[in-house]
Amino acid sequence: MRASGLTRTRGFTLMEIVVALSLLATSGLVLFAWIQQNLEAARRIQEAQARAQLQLEGSSWLSLINPIVEPQGERQQGNLRLDWTSTPLEPPRNEFSYGENIVPRWELGLYQVHARLRSGEAGAAVEWNQIVTGWRPATRGGDAGGRAP
Repeated sequence: MRASGLTRTRGFTLMEIVVALSLLATSGLVLFAWIQQNLEAARRIQEAQARAQLQLEGSSWLSLINPIVEPQGERQQGNLRLDWTSTPLEPPRNEFSYGENIVPRWELGLYQVHARLRSGEAGAAVEWNQIVTGWRPATRGGDAGGRAP
């Protein structure tokens, strides 16, 4: 005989367990996809940071190169290798020290330099263009685009 006001609780039904497990599995998949997306973004940021660091090192290294003397070439230091080619933007012109001499001391020119720096250990490489000034001592006898002595 049953008591009229009392109901018996028997626990979860099978349907409730299936719904709870499917919700848990779906939220787990969404969570793992979000984690994977964040890891991929972190990897891309690391690669971009490594390329930016390489370009900074290469740009400072390129400032030591005189494109009038070496219009193209390569340098190796440790695991880094720099290759470059330069194209003149203007012909070299004589530099005059106004107030001192009429005789030019330097020939100056602007060059577009295409550079590539590769890192051997990481396999990373970066390419960029940079405008660099080239210089050499001026020839005393002739005129390379400036005033005559």
